[in-house]
Amino acid sequence: MARSRQKTLADGLGSHRLGQAATKESAVWPAHCQRGACQQLASAIDNKREVTGYSVFCDREVMIPRSYTSQCCNFARLLKQKISRRGIFICVSFCLIIWFGPYSSLNVICAAPVQKQNEEPSVAPVKGNPCTCQNPPETSKEPNSVPPRADCDCPAITPSEDSNASSEQEKKEPAHDQKATETELEKALQEYKRQITRVTTAPSGSNGLLRKTKDYHGNFFEYLRNDALDALPHQVRQANGTKSVLRRNQFGFNLTGPFRIPWLYKGDGKTFFSVTYEGTREKIARPFLSNIPTSLERNGNFSDLVDNAGEPVTIYDPVTTRPNPKFDASQPVSLSNLEYLRDPFPGNVIPLERIDPVSLRAVAYYPLPNTNVGPFLRNNFFANSAETNTPNGTVWKLDHNIGKRHKVSWNGRFSNGLDGPAPVFDNIANPGTPPRRVRSRSTSFSETFSVSPTVVNQFNAYAAYSALVNELKGDPSANYARDLGLNGVGPGAFPRFDLTSYVDIGAPPGSLVRYQTASYVLSDGLSIRYKKHNLKIDSYAYWGQVNTFRPRNPSGRFNFDGSLTSLPGINNTGNSFAQFLLGMAGRAEQSIVLNPSYFRSEQYQLTLSDEYQITPNFTCNFSLGLQIDTARREKFNRQSSLDLKLLNPVNQRPGALIFAGREGRPRTFAPTQANWEPAISWALNPWGSRKTVIRGSYALSFASFPLYPTDFGTLGFNASPLLVSSNEQLLPAATLDLGFPQDFIPPPDLRSAAANDIKADYFEPLGILPYEQNWRLEVERDLPADFVVRLAYQGERDIHQYMGDGIELNPLSPAVLGFRDQLNDLDFNLSLRPYPQFRGISPGYGYPIGSSSFHRGNLRVEKRFSHGLNFSLSYFFSKSIDNLLGGASPQNSSDLKVEKSLTPYDVTHQVSINYLYEFPLGEGRAFLNQGGWLQGLVGGWSLSGVTFFRSGTPVGLKPLFNNTGHVAEALRVNVVPGIDPHVPHPSASQWFNPAAFDQPPDFTLGNAPRTEPTLRNPGAQNFDMSLTKRIPVTEDWSLELIMEAFNSFNHANLNNPDSLIGSKTNPNLNAGRIIGSSGGRVVQLGLRFSF
Repeated sequence: MARSRQKTLADGLGSHRLGQAATKESAVWPAHCQRGACQQLASAIDNKREVTGYSVFCDREVMIPRSYTSQCCNFARLLKQKISRRGIFICVSFCLIIWFGPYSSLNVICAAPVQKQNEEPSVAPVKGNPCTCQNPPETSKEPNSVPPRADCDCPAITPSEDSNASSEQEKKEPAHDQKATETELEKALQEYKRQITRVTTAPSGSNGLLRKTKDYHGNFFEYLRNDALDALPHQVRQANGTKSVLRRNQFGFNLTGPFRIPWLYKGDGKTFFSVTYEGTREKIARPFLSNIPTSLERNGNFSDLVDNAGEPVTIYDPVTTRPNPKFDASQPVSLSNLEYLRDPFPGNVIPLERIDPVSLRAVAYYPLPNTNVGPFLRNNFFANSAETNTPNGTVWKLDHNIGKRHKVSWNGRFSNGLDGPAPVFDNIANPGTPPRRVRSRSTSFSETFSVSPTVVNQFNAYAAYSALVNELKGDPSANYARDLGLNGVGPGAFPRFDLTSYVDIGAPPGSLVRYQTASYVLSDGLSIRYKKHNLKIDSYAYWGQVNTFRPRNPSGRFNFDGSLTSLPGINNTGNSFAQFLLGMAGRAEQSIVLNPSYFRSEQYQLTLSDEYQITPNFTCNFSLGLQIDTARREKFNRQSSLDLKLLNPVNQRPGALIFAGREGRPRTFAPTQANWEPAISWALNPWGSRKTVIRGSYALSFASFPLYPTDFGTLGFNASPLLVSSNEQLLPAATLDLGFPQDFIPPPDLRSAAANDIKADYFEPLGILPYEQNWRLEVERDLPADFVVRLAYQGERDIHQYMGDGIELNPLSPAVLGFRDQLNDLDFNLSLRPYPQFRGISPGYGYPIGSSSFHRGNLRVEKRFSHGLNFSLSYFFSKSIDNLLGGASPQNSSDLKVEKSLTPYDVTHQVSINYLYEFPLGEGRAFLNQGGWLQGLVGGWSLSGVTFFRSGTPVGLKPLFNNTGHVAEALRVNVVPGIDPHVPHPSASQWFNPAAFDQPPDFTLGNAPRTEPTLRNPGAQNFDMSLTKRIPVTEDWSLELIMEAFNSFNHANLNNPDSLIGSKTNPNLNAGRIIGSSGGRVVQLGLRFSF
């Protein structure tokens, strides 16, 4: 929600002495300007909330909101008439750029510089789409002036209802009082002077210039949130918890003015500065609900263990495993035809002497259950701990005028702070993301030089640095693995234990990460205006660096899925925590990182564009860019990948490890890419009425090679030993009491077989880069009473998108599912893969074979600001389809086309409403305009808000069990023919009909799509509101009191339904049921003092 940021029109016209001209001369209002419109302008801007992205370019930038278009047109005409008498340059033509989103932006550009003698030419307009500007200004009568320019640099023509006032209508109205006219003009100019002291926060390269004033201006602000003001969040109430902690203080200041050094330098009129500081101190509770072991289970007693249908679950003793002499290999494994026999623990209780001592010590770090939201002892742990954030940031800016045509600017940004996610456990075994210490620095320099009135060059240099260090709780020198009795892994973090259906325990992967990034950019833009053409040449060079130290699992990671305590081949038996108590891991891995990695890459771009005004009503912008990208390289060539054609020395099968910069290989694993990026946009005023504008555009753009802070692709220089059971249903990969075996070659290991028997990293060797095509068409029409309506369509098509590292490039074909339980034998399983020497092949950053499409229609109705009211209503109708997985695994890596479906975040319908209403009370208003204390009490109030309604995202269903022998890592469900998945009246007790779906039989794939096209999760709605009271202390000092309410009506948005589908014999009774809701009103109080 936009906060109230009271700003008045600013001080930059002091150098024009325009206010003096207005008061000393008689003012004659032009025919196209109504006194009421300028009254509204002065009053509205005086009380306008924060405005960004709006600018009027005269000889400096002025922030004016889009909603004042009509009034601004009249105001500019008034200024034009007054200033032309004094021979001073002013803006006269207005153009509009309107984009999608809850707010639109207005760039009002000077059409023609009426140049004074010895005055610099105008600065080139900001980059935008082409437009046709009507009614160019008359040529100035001043000597040495240049002809006006009838074109500008944006795609819209902003009509003005007030500008249609005819001279006949003016004759019918009584003449304005002379003194009143001067007073209104003076008031508007005074507000104008104040507003232009706002300092642009655009990055280096923008055309915003610091406003020049002889005085200092600034503000101080404080925003406060406290849970004492808030409603109890719904998810906390449902868990019988107490009110969530919320403490948030956001504070800072801004100061701008001329740069002066006492007795040394006085920068009035030449050098200006701005300094901004903002700090935040925040503690916000993050509710967490999940499953942890019960008190009985912690001691090995599973007598109360039941499945999702409430049926008892039996725990089997893995040491009693033996072949079944009666097994019929010609028939599938079933309860009546078991391949292996295994005895249950008596009473479903594991004897204490069988509990692994490492597990017993680790269990002590689990908290006890504290709630029971779901049935059958599910969702028995609720945490409401707080995340802690303490960012601090400053922005420094200096602008200096070297000469009339030469300006330079410097910008520096500095920030640091703690990003502390909410812990799940309040101890060293916390499985959540650890706190992160973040630091960033950036600086930029820009130079703008007007070679001539038609040639402008702008040079920019930029450098940025950032660093992140994770801060684990506890002693960084401690060896927690040794304290647990776990041998063979490194120190630094608590070992990670992953348990299916329970909260994991231990430090998550990457907990000890630390990295630094740096980027350097040089760019230059040359703009040449020739007749009806505005030619631009833009060049860009980027150098990126990432220095990272990222041991993913320095103290080991052990997986327990319950297979060893189940009846082999039978679902719904066994338990992961029981397997953990026995200390039998089905998978184990650790990371050994010897040295940090120093990654580098570059990007270069050259773009030529021509903005061509073909006719007065039709303008086109053509551009063509050449982008050159280099792939990632490592400073010391410590990179590796697989060559899938090179024979492996162990088995003489294709696929062996190779190293960058060695044996004649290049330093990168992909060639440098050069790609063309064309674009075209146009704007048409079909009837010349300035009320209707049609715009269109098309562009093709390429992504760059990613440069991430990861240890991916460093195998051989670092090590990732991996232990996998030879048969995960029969034997463990490792036992905790014996620790992690040390029968591996420590790094560095630069053999071509160093990736054998582990999961290898692979870079796609062709260097295919993702690219995007987007197109757009919109029609905008101005209506009476300051209304605007816009109808638009936007499309996007993405090709060769990265699929994510969940893709398995060494997959099993679905054709092998006929081997059934034999697939659980590791050696047999690997023998069926294309590259049997590798346990898996990961593309890391992703494999460039994904695609997506997006289509959206938008109807927007807006009422521009008048009579104290401004609002907009937007309706979006959209559809998003892709086969991207975002790091998740597909059902079948051999056929990724079947992953195509509605995206998990697809939202069909969305309505967004924004509004601002200034109460008609107090000075200059319709009511209680008598002065005195009552006027001060009731005046200066405004109400604003943002409201949205959106439909739900598609439901993604998953089976409760997956028994496919690792053919499908992400199994789908089956659709049951003839059963409607919808229910007549969806509610939390039954959102959809789970009987319409079934769990696939063992060793078969599901036939349902990744997301269900006709089933939607619950939608959401939200109302954010802000009430502001502005108190003018003096003419230049003001105070704002702000109260904001997020989710003002304390509306509860339902959670998504349980999407796990069981079998007909072992159903999930929670399927289709919604457990709980989220949301709660949050109140923020603000105070802002401006001078």
